[in-house]
Amino acid sequence: MAEEIGITVTVADKASPTFKSLAGSSRAFDKSMEDLEKRLKSYEKVRDRLVKKETEQRQRLAEINEKVRDAQKNYRKLRDEASKSALDNIIAEQIECRQRLTETETAMKSNNAELRQMYKTSREIAPGMKGLANRADGISAAGSFFGKLTKAGLLQPVAASIQQAGQVFVGSALGDAAGNTAALGLSGALNGAMLGSAVPGVGPALGALVGGLTGLAQGKAQAFEAEDEAFKAYYQELYEAGEAKSAASLEAGTATASQRELDAIAFNRLLGEGTGDKYLSDLRQLAASTPMEYGDLTQMSRALAVGFGDSPERMLSLMQSIGDAGSAVGVTAQDMSMMAQAMSRMQSSGKATLEYLNILQERGVNVIGMLADEYGKTQGEIYDLISKGEINGQSAVDIIERGMAEAYGGAMETMAQTYSGLSSTLSDTLTEIDNARGEGYTGGRKEGLAAEIDAYGGALGDAMESLYRIRGENEAYLENLEEQYKREALSAVLTGGETTLFEGEQKEDLDALRGDYVRAGREYLEGNKDAGLKMENLAQQAEALATGAYQSSEQYKLVQQTELDQIAALRENTAALDGWRNAYNMQQAFTKGLAAVVSLKETSFADTGMYESDSWGMHEYGRDSRTKSDFQSGAGERAAGFQRSAHAYGLRRVPYDGYAAILHQGERVLTAREARAQDGAPAGAVNVNISGQWSIRSDSDIDSIAAALVQRIELAQRAGVRG
Repeated sequence: MAEEIGITVTVADKASPTFKSLAGSSRAFDKSMEDLEKRLKSYEKVRDRLVKKETEQRQRLAEINEKVRDAQKNYRKLRDEASKSALDNIIAEQIECRQRLTETETAMKSNNAELRQMYKTSREIAPGMKGLANRADGISAAGSFFGKLTKAGLLQPVAASIQQAGQVFVGSALGDAAGNTAALGLSGALNGAMLGSAVPGVGPALGALVGGLTGLAQGKAQAFEAEDEAFKAYYQELYEAGEAKSAASLEAGTATASQRELDAIAFNRLLGEGTGDKYLSDLRQLAASTPMEYGDLTQMSRALAVGFGDSPERMLSLMQSIGDAGSAVGVTAQDMSMMAQAMSRMQSSGKATLEYLNILQERGVNVIGMLADEYGKTQGEIYDLISKGEINGQSAVDIIERGMAEAYGGAMETMAQTYSGLSSTLSDTLTEIDNARGEGYTGGRKEGLAAEIDAYGGALGDAMESLYRIRGENEAYLENLEEQYKREALSAVLTGGETTLFEGEQKEDLDALRGDYVRAGREYLEGNKDAGLKMENLAQQAEALATGAYQSSEQYKLVQQTELDQIAALRENTAALDGWRNAYNMQQAFTKGLAAVVSLKETSFADTGMYESDSWGMHEYGRDSRTKSDFQSGAGERAAGFQRSAHAYGLRRVPYDGYAAILHQGERVLTAREARAQDGAPAGAVNVNISGQWSIRSDSDIDSIAAALVQRIELAQRAGVRG
């Protein structure tokens, strides 16, 4: 049912007749009052103009502030010169707008100062009018004074000051959102009082009430808007971070899986088919339990495979010993690979040379001392034996391996419990997770790659090669044609050469340019430097004519028409399919904020029966395991202490028949038919009948009266007033 509101406003303007009688009762004050009125009108015109100008400038500043915020977001996202330049430009415009607003406010203060002086003068002559003023029966002293202040515009700076003070002090205590709401409420109340005093029959009290409520509502809306923007930005960043992380995971997993596929091929050849797969599996377990990375272990394994390829178990044992020794002395993974390479060379060559032993010795592993202890000799004697080649390489490797196990055994296990070791172990674990995704992707993608290779390596590839060759020839043909137009035009003007592409008016234009060029050339030779500039300009005109002639050629038009046809075909195909809507839906998804979440919850989970109200009076629904049959049978109320659902803040839609709920005093329940009728009803019709006498002094009074009526109508609607 359409809502109809009938409002009859009867205004009895008793002030004007009273003042007229007052003015006519004493001619002694006529001249003063006329002068005062003229001056007041003059300053009021200036005031009205400045107020309008200030309002426009504040609106413009608000728009620029919004653009500054958008430019700042764009610059934080792109970090490029274009976005930085755009941000600098809009900030400069913001500064300029603020300066203009400051100038306007300064002019208003000056105008208001003059008005205050005029009221001081009026107070000086007021005693002489005291007796006459007592006859003004229908005028409220407080309202009259307030109205004078309003007409004089003296409360405008007061309202601005109160708004600023509220925003600063309340904002400092409770935050910007609360400060802004309080400031708008205070300012709205004062502005409403001023408007109410200016409109007969309204009054400052009602105006203050309406203005205060309007200001609070505006502040609440702005606070919600800021919260909503933060919410949308936050979940969009979460989505983008998730997408980026997913892409990075796929990229890393694909790289790991691809490398491991190559490793499997290499180690199966080094160690034997199948043995390589088993060895790499053991290697991954070693990487997961030690601070060493899988990639470092494969590099060490390649070095050891030369000397110990027939015994994968020995390779793993040696890597354990080398890893313990390297961790204990604090060398890098690359150093450990070189140590493994030295031991592999001693094993394969059968010689323990000083070159090989120094690789370990220089990295802090005292292999000379280990050999000395084993053979019962001094280190000097060991060096002598090494130089004579009397120490067997395989024996030296065995001795060094035992020595490293005794001296450094368990070092990797100890290091694995450090922060660095745990970080390495976690990295290996995450690598395995990414690798699983990579294996799934590469395994499935290989089939597609093989199919593409077969297709492009066969008839399809031959056809595409032929097509691409033709495309290349077409591009070369057009470039050559464009260059020929330019070449012939320049030749015709500069040398008087013949042309094959130009005819008709184009040929006549070139001939005219040629004549001008020859004359300018003679003048230049005679010492006229300006003629040289003209020659340069004529050459540029020839090039421009050539470009225009080329772009007017049938060949160029054919290319352009082909591209236009392609664009039209793409447009028609896009319209016929729904692919574009997916992009639109994604774009729109990020424009939805808190209201969409609340609506979704009310729509999807209204039957849960649990809610929690927040500061906005909205619902946050929780999960309720009861079913429709539970409600109908009462089992849901007896099980687990469930109670009937309460909806103190309303329920958008009853989810099914037999839904149990607790109702509260003063609430109203509609039938389904009534609910449908209200949902489908058109906007409420409002009839306003106005009678009485109105004193309209300027066009701004009309706007003020209309604004006051709209506010009162909105209040009535919110209060549930019906026709």
